[in-house]
Amino acid sequence: MTPCRPSLTGVRRSVSQPALPFGLAHPWGVTCSDRTSDGVTTNSNETVSQISSARRTLSTEPSGPWSTNPRWPTAIVLSCYVALALFLTWSWWSPLGMRITAINGADMTLFSWLLNWTPHALLNGQFPLFSDKLNAPTGINLMWNNGMALPGLLFAPVTLLFGGLGTVTVLTTLGLAGSAATAYWCLRSLSVGALPAALGGGLFGFSPAMMAQALGHPNLVFNMLVPVLLLLAVRILLSENPQLKLAVLLGVIAGVQVLVGEEVLFDTGVVVALLTLMLVLSYPRLALSRAHLVAGGAFVALGAFALVAGVPVGYQLLGPLQQKGSPFPTSDFGADLAGYVVPTERLVFAWHSAVEQSKNFPGRLEEHTAYLGWPLIVLCMLALVLRWRNAWVRIPMLVALAVAVLALGEQLTIFGQKQGVELPWKLLSELPGFEQVITTRFALFTAGLIGAALAFALDDAFDQQASVRGAGLAAVTIAFVPLLPLPLPGRDVPTVPAFFTHRATQDLACPGGSALMLPFPRGISPDAMLWQQAAGMTFAMPGGYFIGPGANGRANLGGQLSKTGALFIGVMTDGRLRQVTPAMRRDFVADLHRWKACTVVLGPARNFDVLRKQAATLIGTEPEQVGGVLLWRDLSSVPVT
Repeated sequence: MTPCRPSLTGVRRSVSQPALPFGLAHPWGVTCSDRTSDGVTTNSNETVSQISSARRTLSTEPSGPWSTNPRWPTAIVLSCYVALALFLTWSWWSPLGMRITAINGADMTLFSWLLNWTPHALLNGQFPLFSDKLNAPTGINLMWNNGMALPGLLFAPVTLLFGGLGTVTVLTTLGLAGSAATAYWCLRSLSVGALPAALGGGLFGFSPAMMAQALGHPNLVFNMLVPVLLLLAVRILLSENPQLKLAVLLGVIAGVQVLVGEEVLFDTGVVVALLTLMLVLSYPRLALSRAHLVAGGAFVALGAFALVAGVPVGYQLLGPLQQKGSPFPTSDFGADLAGYVVPTERLVFAWHSAVEQSKNFPGRLEEHTAYLGWPLIVLCMLALVLRWRNAWVRIPMLVALAVAVLALGEQLTIFGQKQGVELPWKLLSELPGFEQVITTRFALFTAGLIGAALAFALDDAFDQQASVRGAGLAAVTIAFVPLLPLPLPGRDVPTVPAFFTHRATQDLACPGGSALMLPFPRGISPDAMLWQQAAGMTFAMPGGYFIGPGANGRANLGGQLSKTGALFIGVMTDGRLRQVTPAMRRDFVADLHRWKACTVVLGPARNFDVLRKQAATLIGTEPEQVGGVLLWRDLSSVPVT
């Protein structure tokens, strides 16, 4: 018996398709017992409203010379995804580990450090979800820092060979290609033809939203599990007799996603909730009849999730350095309404005036994620009208619309100006968990849902006459062309002084203590985190670029900033030497004692000479030059007054 996709319009098609995942011939609980004379499998109690012809394009059982290899369409699609991902990230590959994004180097440095920490901790018998190497001596809780512990473990060989930056490059490349591939695979498992599925998967994996987040956020790009989570959730929602293994798989994969990217998992949960709501509104009787089955599956999934993710989530919520809220002003990070039709500088077909307008959008370039373009928006409207009766088109398209509204945030913003109009997210933003969400990132799901809906619509068009097939493919092509991204920009990694690769292990040895790095490590000056990685994580240091609790317990970038840290950041920023007062010196000595600082190191920095003078004045001695840095070895004689 041929597997079939349940059609909420009463249509079931018997077509050539790949084997369904997890070894389930009938994951929907469909009997497919009666077959029409046209080969269409139906239930006896259903009315067939439409008979679909066999797939005509890129069938998995093609005729001709390809018939001996029915998997050739998938091989071509995946090869194209990988080639495109490599092309877009190539500026980071040559040489691997020695290149960094030219736009968001601080975030890429942070993830390089996080991916370095996991294998270092495990090799040295340390708990990988906590580190005292930054923010010494308090440390950081990595569950509040998108630690990507699982990729850090799986890609440890890459990190050991090419460093954390090399791993970020590999994860970003695999994230783009792999996210597209799993979306393609999920669509194929629902009987969508290879070409429509390839286009739908490509829109998810290489959307403007995904390419924007690729500018330094591998945790928001490595989304290979997201389509699988959505597919499993939909199967449980629609199955007449959902199998237990589906719920277990959903819970396990959700638990695994916690160790890849918690934020993406939370957003996926919001999308699943919207899909559920849309199905209930569309089919209330069906929803009522299956409510107990869905509730049972959800309970099982939650139990499996707790077994996999209970320890890391518990450590985050109950462990050290608990914090509230978000370090970002989330109310200012909504997508700009104009951003849906005004391209940014990261797109091939962006014109100068549009780029200038896009610079007014909230947030930095990596958060300018909304763009869809007029051609795609018009195509979505046409598909929704022409295929309204097809629930596989209608429901994901309506959910995409809802997600696009949520992406706008709390207030409507147009060209960077607040319009004073409150939006639905305002009702959710104060709920537990929701206050930490940066809504622009919902655009990742907007593109994916549109891609799925268009894949189903185009798949239907391919079952029509040649003119309809051609018109459908031409329309999708025209809509996708404005979304073509530019390659990710890269630059050379800042030079790491030889001191950190040759002398740091000996000269910074301070058991139980730390080394004060200058420029003081922070978001605007994270280079010391690269130096620490080059030294093999052999020393701890105050400060760093991370998320930690501030003085009021709320999440803050860099945690609670010390007075000495603020002093050196100010000197580096404005290049102005501060007159040392007794109060400043007392604060400096108190911070050195609290940090248990044994040495001070000044490496390459903006306003280097002023930083040297400020440090020498506070310490009371001149440094020695060692391996490209200035080093104050003995801090025992620092004057108190």
